[in-house]
Amino acid sequence: MAATLAELGYTPRLIESSNGNLLPSKADGAAPRPPDLAVVIGDEGFCGRLRDEEAFTDVPILLSIKSEELNGQVPVAEELLVAPFTPAELEARIVRARQQLGGGSEAQSVRVGSLEVDLATYQVAVDGEPVDFAFKEYELLRFLITHPGRVFSREALLNRVWGYDYYGGARTVDVHVRRLRAKLGSEHAARIQTVRSVGYRFDR
Repeated sequence: MAATLAELGYTPRLIESSNGNLLPSKADGAAPRPPDLAVVIGDEGFCGRLRDEEAFTDVPILLSIKSEELNGQVPVAEELLVAPFTPAELEARIVRARQQLGGGSEAQSVRVGSLEVDLATYQVAVDGEPVDFAFKEYELLRFLITHPGRVFSREALLNRVWGYDYYGGARTVDVHVRRLRAKLGSEHAARIQTVRSVGYRFDR
């Protein structure tokens, strides 16, 4: 979980549920800054404890739990993430958790020219006309367009979009990129650039 959060741009810090001091004081005596997000792994009771802490009032909480641990109760958390999950699902859950508290700064949609990707409704439009994408096609486009300019290897895209437990080969990425380009049309197909011997990059 920590490694995946780090890949998404966060700096994770582990706090044991038995820790009495959730936000240790800074060396200069200044009040500690609350985290941007709290991810609780398998401890529903800890979610309630966090929510009762004044410092965590406006901190979105995401509970990660195994399917066999579900007990039918609604946890005190903005989002529930059932393992196993892909990095793309984790990222989507984080966005939704932050939006529920009204503190999410993530854009609801990303627009590049006449191409618009709605991150909340999973819809894509070109020149205002909706374009149908299969779920993984959309996930791949969403990931690339929200990380513009960065080059990702095929293996990295497999991990981030399909998940670490996906056993398909790198050719899966090539096939989906080809489908994306075909559906985006001539105006936007070239935005998904092939970086020779490396992978792919989205050019905004």
